[in-house]
Formats: sequence, C-alpha cells, structure tokens
Amino acid sequence: MIKMQNHYCYYLPSSLTGISDTDCRKWHGQGGPIDIAPPLFEQMPEFLLGMMKECDQDVGFMPDYDNPTKQYGCYFQQQFRKSFNKSDPNSTTTRASTWAAYLNGITRPNLQILDSATVLKLVFNQNEPTKCISVIYEYQEQIYTAIAKKEVILSAGVFDTPKLLQLSGVGPTEWLKPLGIEVVAENAQVGRNFVDQMAIYTAFETTERLPAAPWYADTCGWFLNSGLKESNKNWTDIQIYCYSRSSVLTLDFPIVGRDPILAYSKPPITFITFLVFNTLPDATGTVKVQTLSAYDRPQIDHGWQNLSDYDQNNLQYGVNFIRNMTKNTSWGQRYVKQELFPGTRYGGSDDLHRRLNLCSAYHQVGTCGLGKCTDDQARVSGIQNVRVCDASLFPTQLNVNPTYTLYSMCEKVADLIKNQY
Repeated sequence: MIKMQNHYCYYLPSSLTGISDTDCRKWHGQGGPIDIAPPLFEQMPEFLLGMMKECDQDVGFMPDYDNPTKQYGCYFQQQFRKSFNKSDPNSTTTRASTWAAYLNGITRPNLQILDSATVLKLVFNQNEPTKCISVIYEYQEQIYTAIAKKEVILSAGVFDTPKLLQLSGVGPTEWLKPLGIEVVAENAQVGRNFVDQMAIYTAFETTERLPAAPWYADTCGWFLNSGLKESNKNWTDIQIYCYSRSSVLTLDFPIVGRDPILAYSKPPITFITFLVFNTLPDATGTVKVQTLSAYDRPQIDHGWQNLSDYDQNNLQYGVNFIRNMTKNTSWGQRYVKQELFPGTRYGGSDDLHRRLNLCSAYHQVGTCGLGKCTDDQARVSGIQNVRVCDASLFPTQLNVNPTYTLYSMCEKVADLIKNQY
C-alpha cells in the first residue's frame, strides 16, 4: 500500500502535520500515483479546533490515522487530493480519482477505454462449457463481441458484477432457473454475502451560524469502538462525520431531498449535523438478478429488515456519543442549543428514528467474496478465465472508507495476473 502513496508528510514539517519523520517513512509512501493532501490546518474555523481540542481530552486526537499504532479517536480528514504546491499547506487542491491517478494521459496499445458501453453477457465455449471465451457488449447502439485471449476481468462493482455472472449462467441455481437462464456453473455465493455500512444522521441547533468547514463534510470525524462485540475489541466499529451547514439528513438526498426544516425555515435555523456509521454490521443481504436484461437493475436486499441487537446498539452508541458531546462538554455548552433531529420528531423514540431514517453509507462489499465466490487468486469458482477485481471481492466489510484498500486490492490482483502470464 505504501508504494501507492504520495503523502503530504514528505513535503510539510512534522511540527505542522503531527507526523514524525520516522512514522512518515515507515507508514507512508512518496512518488506513488495516489496523492494524499493535508487537512487545511490553517483554515480550520474556531468551532472545529475547539471540538478537536475537547475530543483530545476525551478519546484522543489522531494526527495520522493511517498507521497501526493509533486508529482510535478524532481526526482531521486526509483526502485523495492533488495539491498544486505540495510545500504549501494551504495550496489549492483538486479531488483525485482513479482516472487522474492511473489513466489520464496514458497511451498504451493494449488499452482501449469505451465510455458508456454496457456488457450484456459472458460467452462460454461450446466444447468446454465452463471456459469463458468472449464478452458481448453494446456500444453506441451497436452490439460487439470482445474475444478473450487469456481472461475476462470483471470490475462492474458490487451490484453489476454478480448480476452479469448470473445473467451469464453462473450463480445459485434456484435464482437462475425460474428466469429461464441456462446454468453454466452452480456457484451459490454469487450475489450473496452483501454487506453495506449503515448510516444515520443527527442534527443540533447552534448558538451562532457556524462557518462552512474547509472540505465540507470531509473535514473531521471520529473512529470509535462501541465495546459491544468481543470480536471487534481490537478494531473501531463506528465512524462519525461532522457536517457544518448541511441540510441533508440522509445520504439518499439526491432522491429524498433536503430536510425542509433545516433548509427552508424562516428565519433560518443555525445548525450542525453529524453522521454515524456502523462500519462492521452483522446484517448481510443479497444481490439477485430480476430479469433477462442487462439494462435492468438487480434486486438488492440489504438484510436490514430485522437488525441484530449489536447493529441497533452500535448505532445508538454513536448517537449517544454525539449527544454527550453536545450536552456535557464545554464545546457543546458554548455552541449547541438543542437537538433538532431526531429530537422530538418521533415522540422521542430512537428506535423509530432508526427504522425510518437508516440509510446506506454507500460502502458496499462482498457479493463475489474472495475465497467464497472465488479462489484465493480472485478467479470465479466453477468457471475458467474469469477474475473479479472490484469491491465485490472483499469477503468481509472494512471498518473504514474502502477506497484506498480497494486500490490496494486492485494492485494486488494486477500483480497476480502479471505473475501468472
């Protein structure tokens, strides 16, 4: 993982970053494709600095959570951002991406990118029925076939990778036969083991209008351990984000919209919101093909109908942590008037709040799990020449944002392929 990084600790003094030269060189890389930009230390508003100071006295402040020696407490967020001047802590940055890190400007004879193409089906050899030989896809309303000289690598994600396998006849027989899909290979794990981090919001009225955080929602937060499960005792299982002046109360806001009370009250309400993640939930679900069309969405079941005691209490632990901070600390007494959400909206019932407002954290994994749906080389079990390289390959949930670990896994799969051929 270290070889992938181009970390800010190499360009800024440790007196500013809080990362010693020894830890920088031990846990972080320089010159890799993934730029990691520093928190905007000198642009942090007073209310955030005060919050982190209060937090440091309680659970501890982490100047660097990307090392195994300190992964519990509060933090200012490190982000995948490219800095225009790496020696300037306040330099303008742009959000990084796999395109910017790996693909933009690359000219390779063995790489062709088709934007907005849709894969329709994997094709198998008639004489060797489990050997994948090609892929049928639609591009600009025309149907094409791509021949696989060695392998097909599926990177369609947690939902579409299992859907494509199932449409192609690879998956649980009891799901495929009712749709008339010819079974090429029985693989009961394709589309199972779906795990998504669950999230819930809280909101509080403030004593004054707080300034916007420098990176909006991605400025600061907490990693905590609920202490509710023995198997998680060495890991954090709660993540909390702080949002200033954000009137959304669900991560599904592009569909649901903004909260009308926070967004449109006259006179305007001054407020702050917090987002609690249960990062290691018990709940598991399925992703199941519904029709014979590759253009149709699969049936997605999070398995959240009856949450375990752990899942419910984990989320409640996070909510209670925020309530305690807003009520019983000098920071909270200075900046917080009262709880707005859930507040009294559901008759004071946290259970009803959770049932009505639980949303996805959009950190989904597991539907083609390594060692379950695939072998230890990420090759799909039961068929030949098909390998998975996306978040569906994670066999268990991660207790953090998954992007960097996903990049690392993809680097590993690339190494496996290169070593094989």
